[in-house]
Amino acid sequence: MLNKLFLSLKTDKSSYLNAKLGKDFEDRIANYLNMSLGFRRILKQDIDIVSWKAIKNHVQDKLATNFINIPNKKLIRSYIYQPYGSQQFPDYIIFTDKKVIPLEIKFSSKSQSKPIWNSNVPKADAFYIFGSYGLNDITFFCGDDIITGQHRKALYGFFEDIRKLQNEIREEMPLLDETNRGFTPYIRSAFDQRKHKKTVESSFFSHSDRKKVEDLAIRKSDEL
Repeated sequence: MLNKLFLSLKTDKSSYLNAKLGKDFEDRIANYLNMSLGFRRILKQDIDIVSWKAIKNHVQDKLATNFINIPNKKLIRSYIYQPYGSQQFPDYIIFTDKKVIPLEIKFSSKSQSKPIWNSNVPKADAFYIFGSYGLNDITFFCGDDIITGQHRKALYGFFEDIRKLQNEIREEMPLLDETNRGFTPYIRSAFDQRKHKKTVESSFFSHSDRKKVEDLAIRKSDEL
């Protein structure tokens, strides 16, 4: 059923982009889930502790590759909004008839052509919706279709290596800190898209594979 949401984004962009705030954009996604698809909003407290722990462990596994089965039939056609807070992935956890689907919403009130990724790159087992108010456009995709598992693993591995170096350097800081101020290096994970080779197309709206990944998202979501 989730494929109907993506089809709606393609055919009725204006109804999703007629407000400049990201919260309004997210609300329109929720309204479609509620009114058009018949999904109901629940709270994470409505799920038993064992099931919620299993869901959380999988959703927060940055290298997970498969959509997991819903742990309880009572969850069918429901969703949780911002299960871990407004600044944490994902914005929605959606329970279809079969699977647990993380859905992340990206929005630009200006004319950005690519999302801001912060400390996460697209997960293989998650869907993403990116809307740009300034460009009056919306696109969507499954994380598995825009970044390979090997590339994703290397990106996260980079910060694992940097943190090891950070810890080594931090061991030296107390010896150098003669003024007792506590200054020490701090590494913050963040990812960006850069044109590090001529074939890179960072724009999600003009990318040559846009139609391909949108069609794949529609097809995959129809099967889940």
